[in-house]
Amino acid sequence: MIYVIFSDLHSNLEALNRFQMVLKDIPHDKLICLGDSIGYGANPNECVDWIRENADLALAGNHDYAVLGKTDLRYFNPYAYKACLWTQKQLSAENREYLEGLVAIQEFDGMCLAHSSPYEPYNWHYIVSSFDGLVNFENFQTPVCFVGHSHRPVVLSQSADESVNDSYPQKMTMELGFRYIVNVGSLGQPRDGNPLACFVEYDSESGVMEFHRLAYDIESCQQKILQEGLPVYLAERLREGL
Repeated sequence: MIYVIFSDLHSNLEALNRFQMVLKDIPHDKLICLGDSIGYGANPNECVDWIRENADLALAGNHDYAVLGKTDLRYFNPYAYKACLWTQKQLSAENREYLEGLVAIQEFDGMCLAHSSPYEPYNWHYIVSSFDGLVNFENFQTPVCFVGHSHRPVVLSQSADESVNDSYPQKMTMELGFRYIVNVGSLGQPRDGNPLACFVEYDSESGVMEFHRLAYDIESCQQKILQEGLPVYLAERLREGL
């Protein structure tokens, strides 16, 4: 079974349009969204519409929950706070109802899927290094867990002696006897210093997992953010991958 897994689209229609074009050339069986479909960007309804119609499974993220009033906005930075307030006014009733029905963690086809982490998934912890793996590997039972939330791709591997290592491969084969946590990065707002949109392709039979990076029309996305009166920083950071 071949999966395409993405996270943190954040209302970035330009990244989504590019992603759709590339998907046509990637034979895959199922499409998975790990949450935060909205927030930050200027096209929340278009992005959620597409996910509703095309994803075989979607999760909710902290920005989705914040827009729905299910997470306290006071914990957000000023830029995220303003974007959530704006998105609340834009989101259609149909898309609001759809997001209301999503959860932040789920087992699916023998995988653990979480927006942020399997450990306290509704407290929105980040997984960015081997240190974060120590508690998280204890909180799921499947061989692999895919997460998003940090916007930074990384692979954590746990060997039979329970030691945890982090790596940043472009492509790898998962080994028997190891367990993995894969942070798939962000499709709509990368923060690893690389502005290219990021997603993962995973073949569960061969164990091959590959990160894909995509150039997209950042300028158009930036212009929309500014036209809607959203914080300037939300446009500027897209060019730097921050």
